[in-house]
Amino acid sequence: MKIFIKTLTIVILTITSVSCSKDTKNLSKDIVLKLLKQQEIDQPIVFKNRMSTYFIKSKEDLNKSEGYYSRLYNEGYIEALLRKDIPNPETSNRPFKVVLTKKAKPYILETIKDGAVNISTLQFNAIAIKEIRMLSEFKAEVDVEYKKTKSPFHKPSQKDISGSGKEYPNDTYIKTLEFRKNKNTNEWKNPIKIVF
Repeated sequence: MKIFIKTLTIVILTITSVSCSKDTKNLSKDIVLKLLKQQEIDQPIVFKNRMSTYFIKSKEDLNKSEGYYSRLYNEGYIEALLRKDIPNPETSNRPFKVVLTKKAKPYILETIKDGAVNISTLQFNAIAIKEIRMLSEFKAEVDVEYKKTKSPFHKPSQKDISGSGKEYPNDTYIKTLEFRKNKNTNEWKNPIKIVF
């Protein structure tokens, strides 16, 4: 009988342990990081610049020049093509159109009219959870460390300023986020879009 009770106790403890490990009632650093990584896929945290169409006199203008556009050209993100939007482009003052290459496609956020695009200049990604403060059974504040990653379209001469006007000169930032638990499903989530 004692062996049966010991075995039964071990089975019950094992089942309880396994069920607790799969339970998302307790908000852990791993759960928060997993939720944030999914949110970054659905709604990436990016700064963007508008890149408009422009025309040049010769392909050598990109190669000879120094700076931002020369670097993009030499790294294969832009190229100059003979214009097709005008008759006899060879007789034009600016016969070449600067366009983005296939290599630039991962950085294009949206295409705007007249060939202009919004292009990602930098992105913020969650890299660590610093602290979780449980405010109630269904609400928590989480301090998240974000790392800033610059895209090839980042201009080194430009300050990293968000749409709200705040400057982000450092490579990492701590942001406090609120997480809430759905009372019906017991799943945690960050209900608000993360804005820098």
